[in-house]
Amino acid sequence: MTTKQTFTQSWWFLATGFFYTIVIFARDWKAINRIGADTGYTYVPDAVRENLWVLFKPFPEYFEISGRAAAEIVAIFPIRYHAIASSTVVNFIWVALGLFICAMIFQETKSQVVSSLAGLVLIVAPHANESSIGNIGMIKFPLTAAVAVAFCSRSAIIKYPKLIAVVALIAGLSQPILLVTSLPLLWLLRSHDRELRGKVLSLLFVVFGTFIIQVLKVGLSTAIKGRSGSSVKSLWPGMGLFWYSGIFFPTLFALLIFTINTVKPIRFSKFNQIRYFLGVSTIALAVSCFIMGGIADRYFVAPMTLAWICGILFLVDFVDIFKKIRKFTIAIAFVIALVPVVHWFQAGWFLTSGPTWTSQVDRAAKFCSEHPNSEVELLVSPWGYSEVHCWQVVDR
Repeated sequence: MTTKQTFTQSWWFLATGFFYTIVIFARDWKAINRIGADTGYTYVPDAVRENLWVLFKPFPEYFEISGRAAAEIVAIFPIRYHAIASSTVVNFIWVALGLFICAMIFQETKSQVVSSLAGLVLIVAPHANESSIGNIGMIKFPLTAAVAVAFCSRSAIIKYPKLIAVVALIAGLSQPILLVTSLPLLWLLRSHDRELRGKVLSLLFVVFGTFIIQVLKVGLSTAIKGRSGSSVKSLWPGMGLFWYSGIFFPTLFALLIFTINTVKPIRFSKFNQIRYFLGVSTIALAVSCFIMGGIADRYFVAPMTLAWICGILFLVDFVDIFKKIRKFTIAIAFVIALVPVVHWFQAGWFLTSGPTWTSQVDRAAKFCSEHPNSEVELLVSPWGYSEVHCWQVVDR
């Protein structure tokens, strides 16, 4: 690669990151001064009170190092700005993960446009608007999606084995569900390429190692099934398209892609294998997410992201084969994708209802000025509260 090509790619990468940043903050703007009730404010007081070993404090059961690491940054700021700091830190993490996906897909496609669109899928994921955007407790889901994409790319594994291993380590220590994303790695282990096999083995060591750590903490049954008592696993009347699409679309779409992949000339298209990998990971994540979390919007983010990226790669191959209807196909695909993105773009009521965080801290400050040795409740959106000591509020 020439110096000019490297320079062009670097600027494209920076421009892509800047665009992702604008989009994610536009989605989160109405919620940026609020804290979601799930997971709520729990991580931040722990980060304020305790040392760095709190990173390995389970909440409520699993190790969730991603959220706790973000909380360490938030804890640097005065409590009055914890909501804004939390949303900002989480948004930048999403941007970083979007760029991570962009880099992985670029290794497969060598297309700046296609890879940027793949990363953008995570940033505009419609089902993230309900409770995931800007939420410090939900970082593990986009993190899992990013690692799953990397595991599907043979070229990315060869190019960025250490980077992928680090991100996989963080994801594995954030939730045990990462295990199901290793299916493409098991297939790649059959490769005759000794270099690839060695790097795949290293990644499998990270995945299974972190899973064992999680199992030793919570037990095998909980690691596989999650907290079944707190999840909803039955459909309810009037669910609406948001919930139906989150549950069924990723799996059905992956099965559709599998079927189309067997048809000539799609069967011999350029991205056939990675589509299979993405489809397998999509179904594995969708099923395991349902087993662990039931019908919950945060569990839709990872399988939906993989399914959309799989669709983008299918579209690239399709328009390359059927050039006469290229413009028409792209236009139809654009409209189909744009409708849910626009409809579920901004943060939903779960993240935007209730009082702002700064108003809560101001209210608490008045109480604490008269009761300095007390604890005070700070409301979080859309319901619930977090208790903090008055010394934290007074020293804000």
